[in-house]
Amino acid sequence: MVHVVTFTNLFPSSVMPTHGLFVRERMRRVVAAGGFRWTVVAPVPDVVWPLRRGAFRAWAQVPEREMSDGAVVHHPRFRHWPGMSQRRQASAVRDGARALLRELCADGPVVVDAHYLWPDGVAAGELAGELGVPFTLTARGSDVNVLAKDPPIAARIAAVAARARRRMAVSDALAQAFAAAAGLPAGAVDTVRNGVDLDRFAPGDQAAARAALGLPLTGRVALGVGRLVAGKGFDVAARAVLAHEDLRLVLVGEGPERERIAAAARGRVTFLGAQPPERVALAYRAADVFVLPSEREGWPNVVTEALASGLPVVATRVGGIPQILGAAPPAARGAMVAPGDVEAFAAALGAVFAADRDAGEVRRYAERFGWQEPVEDLVDTFRAAALQEVR
Repeated sequence: MVHVVTFTNLFPSSVMPTHGLFVRERMRRVVAAGGFRWTVVAPVPDVVWPLRRGAFRAWAQVPEREMSDGAVVHHPRFRHWPGMSQRRQASAVRDGARALLRELCADGPVVVDAHYLWPDGVAAGELAGELGVPFTLTARGSDVNVLAKDPPIAARIAAVAARARRRMAVSDALAQAFAAAAGLPAGAVDTVRNGVDLDRFAPGDQAAARAALGLPLTGRVALGVGRLVAGKGFDVAARAVLAHEDLRLVLVGEGPERERIAAAARGRVTFLGAQPPERVALAYRAADVFVLPSEREGWPNVVTEALASGLPVVATRVGGIPQILGAAPPAARGAMVAPGDVEAFAAALGAVFAADRDAGEVRRYAERFGWQEPVEDLVDTFRAAALQEVR
């Protein structure tokens, strides 16, 4: 039986249950379809206690070993110095996980499945090279859009990418950026998109969803889902809702930009905090439009989840969003604007509200983004890589 070892810090834990859900959602389906044995290596930063603030306190509570969807999840520690060690992170992760990965790869055939190029992908690729096992790389967003712009980091990504059995990204735009950053020819990185859970995310009773979440039963709701950080641009959405009298912004997520968003919204925002997937599904049903004013994206799962829930989407024309919505979507499906343009965002909301809403049509459009296609592709990828390894 092929043993797939997923190597990434982007994986939920008992302490941080919503962290990296998209990797777990993808890989649990692949493992079930392929009949693979599955182990997860999710490295955890080890920060000395005087610097252990904020999220690093939560990381410190993550157990060394736990179970998730039938897989053993290991959390090896690596030394991390906040704000001072970005270029050294891949080496630290590699050294912290070396003994564990050597043990896991001792009995093959094994394929190492690495997500997020820096530090995870580079660390996993270097270890796989040491151990003589095949590995794949998947780029997911800021690893290419931000971190790979640093030349020393890009050089190490390029060295590892050249040896990967398959290089993947979750959108066409990200695949092109990955190839460019790694000095690879066009077409050297394949797009393997994420899927959407069409059972969990579906249209439903709006009034019941609002009641369950404690939201007003009247008026319109613009929903945003994501971390409340500057790059997500939720302050733009907060200012844009002010152009529409009966519109309120509702946000699912936590982050340092909460106070700034609240000030921009002038009382017209409700913060629901971080929520589990089933509550996020309720939030989509409660809303009238979904908003994502990001400065950059890879393949934002929240857009396909919103569409599957029958919601039109107003978002920025970045990353994989045009690939999801279409280059020129009808207003009933949504609209795209440039990042940071409050007036354009407000106007796009108005255009969407003026169109005849058809939740069923939006849902039917979203059904093309189910999991079957990417899962079949990945099953073939891991089987082929394992066969090459045993030969």
